[in-house]
Amino acid sequence: MGWFSSVCSSVGSAIGSAVSSISSTLSQAYNTAKEYAGKAIGWMAEKAEGFVDGVKKVWQTVKPYVEHFRAGLRLAAVATQGIPWLSAALTFLEKGLGALTAFENSPIAKKIDEAIKWGIQLAQRWQERRQKNEVEDEITDEELEKARQHQKTMRLAEREALSDEERHRLELTSAINDYEIAKKDLALIIESGPSNTEHYLRLRATQKLLKMSDQKFRNAQSIDDLGADDLFIVRVASDLVKPDMELSKKAAERLDRLLLQEYGKTLQSFVYEELIASWKKQAATLETEFNGANKILAKLKVDLRRLENAKKVQTELDSTEAEELASLEKAVPAQESSLNSIAMRRRDIDRYADAAEGFLQLLEKSEEQLEKEDRSYVIDEGAAVGEIIVKVANKETPFSQLAPEDQSLINDFANIFRKEAQQRMNSVLEVSV
Repeated sequence: MGWFSSVCSSVGSAIGSAVSSISSTLSQAYNTAKEYAGKAIGWMAEKAEGFVDGVKKVWQTVKPYVEHFRAGLRLAAVATQGIPWLSAALTFLEKGLGALTAFENSPIAKKIDEAIKWGIQLAQRWQERRQKNEVEDEITDEELEKARQHQKTMRLAEREALSDEERHRLELTSAINDYEIAKKDLALIIESGPSNTEHYLRLRATQKLLKMSDQKFRNAQSIDDLGADDLFIVRVASDLVKPDMELSKKAAERLDRLLLQEYGKTLQSFVYEELIASWKKQAATLETEFNGANKILAKLKVDLRRLENAKKVQTELDSTEAEELASLEKAVPAQESSLNSIAMRRRDIDRYADAAEGFLQLLEKSEEQLEKEDRSYVIDEGAAVGEIIVKVANKETPFSQLAPEDQSLINDFANIFRKEAQQRMNSVLEVSV
């Protein structure tokens, strides 16, 4: 399992273990089902290339939604008449120049001053653009390198013993810098495309975290409204989208708690719902492709029958008709094969997206919730299907090569959640538009 998926799954496992230790109502079957569900959806993300179309094809389907999301962040400045806390923040940061006593005799002191000056420069840029209703473009490539250097300095500085005011000053400077780094890194990935499915999931998680941060920045009236948790979310967004992603288990657990408190979603739901949404969208695209190809096939068959009938009546066709008939005799089987391939790909993507929805619901809902919804049977089926999919992912086994009983089990499980998978796709992608 990929490192990102592993961290997400380990967070879910740790929380599940904590809950089970204090709740006697949780059955062993339910715990087992959650364990397999977490492993299965993690492996599906890691091994997605073996389950569905490669990330490049899926990316072309969802890219318009992602780009629209990016445009929304850039246009936020136009929709907001200034940021109330920025003036106070500039004063707060300027007071910190040369005044961080923890570093007065340290060689890093000059670098910290430079980092704070850089944070001030970015904050002034925010203020000027929002006052003028200008679109917020990303920083340049040259500025990105400078921002990364300042980021390293700030991360080192935060390890020192600091007063509450000094720590808040450093964290605020870091957050402003991290926000710009994350926006630029996102822009670069959107232009080049994600390298794999996990990369795409990190991109989408970063976008959603930045949107949360942007809303907080715009709604805050003073720097006191920007707490440590708000600034932490900006840091995570910046770390997640890096080519060499940085996210410790401790940070993932903290993010999980914050997402649950503020938005009612665990980290697993926050990340893996994007997997379901992108796959369902790709399946819908393939359905459209299938319908177009089917119309082409129907016309080819009509032309083929016309020429075959003409040959029976005329005994011999002229050279043009004979050539067309020979071409159609090859084109019809080829088009039928292409149509069958599209249909199979669509069914595979739909099946695994719907199964992933089932796994996610097992991770999201308590045993009591499932029983209340009259879905307690999903617990046993979820564990069995999860176990099969983990094995399939490990061996990269095509669905068609599974035993008939395993195929039937996966299909039945997926069918239960088909409607909800579609609803999740709509809700997730609507947030992007």
